[in-house]
Amino acid sequence: MEELRRSDQELIETIRERLLTISEVDSHNFDIDVRDGVVRIQGEVPGRHAKRLTEACLSGVEGVRNIENQLKIRRITRF
Repeated sequence: MEELRRSDQELIETIRERLLTISEVDSHNFDIDVRDGVVRIQGEVPGRHAKRLTEACLSGVEGVRNIENQLKIRRITRF
């Protein structure tokens, strides 16, 4: 059976919808790029757990072949 291949734009839309389900992550300012099923995601998250959670969420999206997780952990400024 031939695998159904989703367009990169369809993957971006699905990824954005999925990220909205993660309450620990504000994904509105993430930069998401997809080329041939390879997802590159950039932005800031509050901690390592949120970074791992985001990647786990993306790995469950049908059509995602690889993830380049370039999320940065937000630094906390203390006075």
